[in-house]
Amino acid sequence: MIRLPAAGAFFFALAALALPTLGLPHKDPHVLTHADTRDQLQDVDLADVVSTAEAQSDADGLPVKWCGDETGSNNTANAATPASKAQFKVVYAYAADRPDRFAGWANALQANVAVVERFLSANDGGTKAIRFDMGTRCGAQYVDVQTVQLPGPRTSYVDNFSAIAGAVQRALGGASGPRDAIVLADSLSGGGSEYGLGETVMGASGEVSGSANVHNRGGFTSVLFSRDGAAAPGSSKWGWWPEGFLHEMTHNLGAVQWGAPHSTEPRGQQSPSYGHCWQGADVMCYLEDAGAAHAMVQDCAALPGAIPQNYDCGRDDYFNPSPAPGSYLATHWNTYDSAFLGPCGEIVPACGGGQLWVPQPPAATGGPAVTGIARRGGILTVLPGSWSNAPTAYDFQWQRLMRDGWEDIDSATDRSYKPTSDDLGRRLRANVVAHNEDGAAAAPSNVTAPVGGSAVNRAASATSSKASKKAKASKKRKAKASKKKHKKKKSRR
Repeated sequence: MIRLPAAGAFFFALAALALPTLGLPHKDPHVLTHADTRDQLQDVDLADVVSTAEAQSDADGLPVKWCGDETGSNNTANAATPASKAQFKVVYAYAADRPDRFAGWANALQANVAVVERFLSANDGGTKAIRFDMGTRCGAQYVDVQTVQLPGPRTSYVDNFSAIAGAVQRALGGASGPRDAIVLADSLSGGGSEYGLGETVMGASGEVSGSANVHNRGGFTSVLFSRDGAAAPGSSKWGWWPEGFLHEMTHNLGAVQWGAPHSTEPRGQQSPSYGHCWQGADVMCYLEDAGAAHAMVQDCAALPGAIPQNYDCGRDDYFNPSPAPGSYLATHWNTYDSAFLGPCGEIVPACGGGQLWVPQPPAATGGPAVTGIARRGGILTVLPGSWSNAPTAYDFQWQRLMRDGWEDIDSATDRSYKPTSDDLGRRLRANVVAHNEDGAAAAPSNVTAPVGGSAVNRAASATSSKASKKAKASKKRKAKASKKKHKKKKSRR
């Protein structure tokens, strides 16, 4: 959902191959959605990660295989999540004229939740993860998935976010506290690929920091559309498109706002065509439409593990456990503060516990900083910045800004760098990669001023100084000569 300052709904046609940001009415004339295809959000094979997870006990994290009884209502009898707490409800939805394939999707939905929770915990130092509606007859560690048979035939819901979201919210009924829904819409993609739609609010109310932010109120929906005719995942160990699952829920949490430093929104506009970031590898970053604020760049290296993207590359656009005072996320909406994220101690065992179950690679909490003067022949040095999860080593790569974006400087991999003639007029920065035994994460430094040719300037200044001294000496000689002539003339009198 994108709620804009001005009234009125916005509609966008679907592109032939990829679905752009899409606006559809739902509950409110300002409501819009972002569409994201699997081509845009990387599909990840989670077999190795999930196999490792299965080898751990339930105490180390959520299981990746579901257990419980299919139900078309909320399982309050086994509820492990207090109804008053802000939470996501996982829903399996299918059209009335299509078969109920929940049995083939249950494990994939459970695995998606398990992977997302481990991923978020690893990205915030093991402090928070999303609060889901949990609890079945098998225990508190199983997702309370609700099955919704949509009342109409498939033709009523194909690619129709509004119809699906409305039917699901009616089936869920009222809630005692803030609630969002993440829906698997079985076989309701009208094209040849899966895609997701997620609601968010943009503009002034969407950027408000703290508890007053509109996203804390709930009522948002995300829908993942699976292809018609595609087999249900069944016992697949790696879930079903967990990155897309997390991406759409993060829209519901309030990312990425137009005012974010790396927003795709062109500055000065308020267009519902944009709602992502242009700095990757990042769960929320891709360049969705022509005319975006900036070309897509890969400022952060891909991560090992279940979802090989960063959760907010650079920790400056939508998620930071400890933003620097005065920074954008310290003064605007930071999804880490969302009511829908619960402390790991409250939602155990979602965040995990063992090193293999919950990898905790470094996470940047304060950006790297370049010191020194940007001039040819000078020395620039990068300070690694602040990181959580105790990095044991750092790698450095100096980069220069070219017309097509940042490019690595050959062999410039030390903490210090001496700009050369190739850097004249270019801005520089250092990309820092922090390592520990669980993995690695990258963060870029601040950007320098354009490199100046200080050696040339000093030479010019020296030449100018010498010329000035010569001119002064010549002036003195002329003055002395003029004085002598004057004395001679005077003596003749």
